[in-house]
Amino acid sequence: MPEDFDRSAFGLHSVHIRTVEGLIFISLAESPPDFEQVAREFGPYLRPYKLQKTKVAAKKRYVLKTNWKLITENFRECYHCGAAHPEYCRAVIGANLKESTDLYQQEKQIEWSAKGLETKGIEFKDNSFHFAIRYPLRDHVESYSLDGKSVSLPMGDHQDYDAGVLGLVCYPNFWIDAVSDYVWTMCITPVSASSCTVDLSWLVDENAVEGRDYGLDRLTEFWKITGEQDWELCENNFSGIQSLHYQPGPYAPSELDVVKFVDWYINRLKEGIGLPVTDIAAKTDL
Repeated sequence: MPEDFDRSAFGLHSVHIRTVEGLIFISLAESPPDFEQVAREFGPYLRPYKLQKTKVAAKKRYVLKTNWKLITENFRECYHCGAAHPEYCRAVIGANLKESTDLYQQEKQIEWSAKGLETKGIEFKDNSFHFAIRYPLRDHVESYSLDGKSVSLPMGDHQDYDAGVLGLVCYPNFWIDAVSDYVWTMCITPVSASSCTVDLSWLVDENAVEGRDYGLDRLTEFWKITGEQDWELCENNFSGIQSLHYQPGPYAPSELDVVKFVDWYINRLKEGIGLPVTDIAAKTDL
């Protein structure tokens, strides 16, 4: 181009960026939502992992024949866990929805608080789009692994394998499940109304050495098995929805968090077209 060509008028589009304890969040909106509360509330949960100093030990991408929202719904309930995820239920107490975990949860929260770990939880409310929870693994289970044993070095400030599970969600498409020795992330990207990609990452402490402190197969096998169980469920679900005989039905009481997600999503759509925002996802005919 000639010397007087204005490069600034033809460059790539800029995006809004915020970093939170080593994670980078982006927004493609011209006016992004306020992120201050997310950064403030996620910080105490993420800080002990020292994500700025971790390394990505493994990554895997899946291309799925399903709408992305069905995967989100799947990850907002454990209604299906008892039947579909035997490995997960062997690791997480209460995941089968048949055990009372209240007393055990209270005991573990006292122990975690004494270690300086955040335990209070972050609930979806009003127009927020983030969530956090810490919940216990079964007694004597140290990590997300098939045998319940640790798979790598404790991460960051963690000194042992007793931090439970940290679950973080940032709508519309980002999840974290973290144990003491590794962090697992999931990002969903819509491709079309009938397909999406799911990108998984496994993070370990910067000092962990592959072949000495962890093995890739052992690090990834738990979520590879659990995730692929979910992918099959979601693809089957989408096939059913495409049937000419499909009719929507009511959500079960244990799917309350699914209702919250659907409400959130519909309300965002209504904001975009200027309609009044009302709560309709709980209706049985949605």
